[in-house]
Amino acid sequence: MNPSKKKYGCPVEVTVDAIGGRWKSAILWWLRQSAKRPNELLLLIPGITQKVLTNQLRELEADGLIHRQAYRETPPRVEYSLTPEGETLRPLIEMMANWGKEKLPEFQFGIVSLKDIKLLLVADEPYAQRLRIQLGIIYEATVTIAPGTPLEQIRQFQPDVVLVDLDAGSEDFAVLNRHIQQLEAELARTIFTIALANSDQRKQAFSQGFQVVLIKPVEMIELVAAIASFAGRLG
Repeated sequence: MNPSKKKYGCPVEVTVDAIGGRWKSAILWWLRQSAKRPNELLLLIPGITQKVLTNQLRELEADGLIHRQAYRETPPRVEYSLTPEGETLRPLIEMMANWGKEKLPEFQFGIVSLKDIKLLLVADEPYAQRLRIQLGIIYEATVTIAPGTPLEQIRQFQPDVVLVDLDAGSEDFAVLNRHIQQLEAELARTIFTIALANSDQRKQAFSQGFQVVLIKPVEMIELVAAIASFAGRLG
């Protein structure tokens, strides 16, 4: 985008030209903390199609707001992140999110309810208890804590979402995700998997089969939005 080549009636039009529409602001919100793969964004943004997402990413990249990084790996890996110019929009995106929380019917007192969502949490203490209190008591999800690789707990609990802190032990969570895939086939429904990871653990998390990776320290609003998006509570 080159504002100098266009005629605008007021400065707001410049902003709307850059991030207007239904999807661009949502994409920027999810990129504000860490890079994301296109498949992650498809899961995190309810209602967006692959074609629309591709077009929106191209436009944001052309406007210099996001950066596309392609890795020479097998299978190929592409991630998007904010550019320095895109970073300047963070305060605006945060204000838009806060304004939206007050208007979205699903939010009550600024909090979206995760009631009836079954969440299996794999994390060590005291982090596990802190997440259980926040997600279970404040946001009303049904939370079960499982140490290590919780194969039996998954089958018994049949969760909607599995949330794993990659620092919880040294297990290969690829085994966990294969077990989840087997259970999905039996239940004929999707079980969403989220990894909480350090920035240098992203590649590891995806190689082990996680659908979405959130970088620690994870903002609770980001984690809850991810879970709510999976469960159809947003959008």
